[in-house]
Amino acid sequence: MGKSALETLHDVNTATNDVIKGYITMLERAEPEIVVTIRRLSDMHRQHASQLAAQINLLGGSDDGDSSFQGKVNQAVVIMRDWVAGLDRDALESVRDGEESLRDAYVDAVSDLSADAQPSVRVLLSAQHAEICDQISRIPKVHHNA
Repeated sequence: MGKSALETLHDVNTATNDVIKGYITMLERAEPEIVVTIRRLSDMHRQHASQLAAQINLLGGSDDGDSSFQGKVNQAVVIMRDWVAGLDRDALESVRDGEESLRDAYVDAVSDLSADAQPSVRVLLSAQHAEICDQISRIPKVHHNA
C-alpha cells in the first residue's frame, strides 16, 4: 500500500531538519577551510525544508515539530568531534556520510510512497534527491597519507 504523501513528506522533512541542526552547530565551530562546503549544504537543506513544509501545508498538514531526537544527536556529535579532533577538512568524511544517509532516506521515501500519491510529491522528492546527489559529488575528498 505504501505511505501517504503527507507521512512521506513528514519523514523526509524530519530527516532534513535533523541534518540542518547539525550544520548549525558545525557552522559555529568549523575551521574556515570547510565553512563554504558546510554553508552550501546547509543552504540547500534549508531550501529543501522550506519546499517540503510548503508541500505539507498544501496537503493540509502542519510541519510544526518536524525534527527528532536525531537532530540533538547530530548537534552532540559535532560538538564532541570539535572537542576531540576539531572541525577541519577531516570532518568532511562525516559530512559525506551524513549526506549519503539523507540521500538514502529520500530513496526509501520515494519507494515507500503509495502509488496514488500526488505526482507533485514524487517530483519534489526526486528533484531534491538529485540535488543532494550533486552536492555529495562536490564534497572534497579527504586523502590521508599512510
